[in-house]
Amino acid sequence: MRIIRILLPLFILFALVSSAFGQDQLLLTNGKIKKLRGAVVYYDYNDIFHQNDSQRKKMEASLAKEESKKKELRTTEKWQKNQERQAERLLKNEQKQLLKLEKLRKEFEANVKYKIATLSPADFEKWKTKELDAIKSAEMERELASRLSLQSESIEQENREARQRRKFTSTVNRAKVFSILRANQAEEVVYNADTLGYFGDGNAELEYGVEEMRMYIKGRQDGRKHSLHDLGIGFGVGLASSLVMTWTLDAFYGPIPPAISLIVLTVLPTKVNPKLQLSGGELQSQAYLDGYERSATGRKAWAFTVGSVAGLGIGTATALLSAPLLR
Repeated sequence: MRIIRILLPLFILFALVSSAFGQDQLLLTNGKIKKLRGAVVYYDYNDIFHQNDSQRKKMEASLAKEESKKKELRTTEKWQKNQERQAERLLKNEQKQLLKLEKLRKEFEANVKYKIATLSPADFEKWKTKELDAIKSAEMERELASRLSLQSESIEQENREARQRRKFTSTVNRAKVFSILRANQAEEVVYNADTLGYFGDGNAELEYGVEEMRMYIKGRQDGRKHSLHDLGIGFGVGLASSLVMTWTLDAFYGPIPPAISLIVLTVLPTKVNPKLQLSGGELQSQAYLDGYERSATGRKAWAFTVGSVAGLGIGTATALLSAPLLR
C-alpha cells in the first residue's frame, strides 16, 4: 500500500505534464491514428521524422558539442593553412573559367566576318547558334561555381543538421501516412497520389487522390465497426463440423469444413452495415466501398476464425466424451 501511495501521485503528475505538452498524431492510410511521443519536426519524400523532448535535448547538446569542436579547429594553424589553400584553388578556378570565357568571345568575334563570307545563311546560323551556346554554357558554369562557393557553408550546415536529425529522431514511412494531426488541431496533409504503373493500353494507373483517400480512410474506419455476427456463424460451423466428423470419420477432419467456409466467406461481397449513419455520398464513392470492404473482410475473417476455433474445441471434446455412449 505504501508503494501505491508513493507511485500514484507520481503517475498523476506524469499524466498532467504529458497532457500539458501537445503531441502530434498521424492519420494513417489504413484509417488508424498513430499517437506520437512528441512532435513532427520534418518530413521528406520518404520519411516523416518525429522527435520527443528527450531526443530534442540530446540533439541540441550534440550540435553544441560539434560546434564547439569546430570553433576550436578554426584556431589551429593547420585549418588556417587549409583555408588559404582552398581560397587559392577557388581563385585559380575562377581565373581559369574567366580566361576560357574571354577566349570563346574573342574567337567568336574574330570569326564572324569570315563565316558570313564563306558560309550559306543556314550554315552560318547553325555555327552561330553553336558558338553562342558554348559561350552561354561557360557563363553558366562560372556563375554556378560562384554560387556553390558562397553556399557551401550553408549546405554543410544543412547536411550536418540532417545527420543529427536522423540520429535523434524516430521515423515513419511517409507512404503509410495521410496527414499529420498537429497538437493545435491543425491538419497537414502529406499524402501524395502517385502512379502505380501502366495498364496494357499505356494509360497510367493512379492511386486515390486526396479526397478519394479521405473516403477510403473513412471506409476503413467504418469497416472496423462491421457486425461480429460471423462469430456465431463460425462457432456453429466449427461445432457442427467437429461433432459430425468425429462421430463419422475422425476428429482430424473437423477443421476442413470451417477452412472451406472461411475461404468462401472472404470471397463473398460485404454489405455496408445499415446501422452506420452515412450521408449518402459514401455509398456512391468507390474509394469508400473499397476501404470498407477491406476492413470488414478482415473483421469477418477474424470473427469467423475465433468462433470456429471455439466451436471446434467444444465440439471435439463433446464428441470424444459422448462417443462411448453412441456405440
